[in-house]
Amino acid sequence: MQITVTVSDELVREAGSRGLPVVDFIETLIDKGLNAVKERPVLNNAMERIRALRSTAIGETMERKR
Repeated sequence: MQITVTVSDELVREAGSRGLPVVDFIETLIDKGLNAVKERPVLNNAMERIRALRSTAIGETMERKR
């Protein structure tokens, strides 16, 4: 699987200031976010609900296109 992410110049500069490749810096941000969600069940539930709503919306869009 490949994921494309658009990164702001600010994040590129921040990665550079820490001496990290941009990909590594973004991965650390994602890891921090995932850990924060695991520690807060309410936030995790909200994110799961958003994912469900998105998948439903995507499914409805696909049906309309047929």
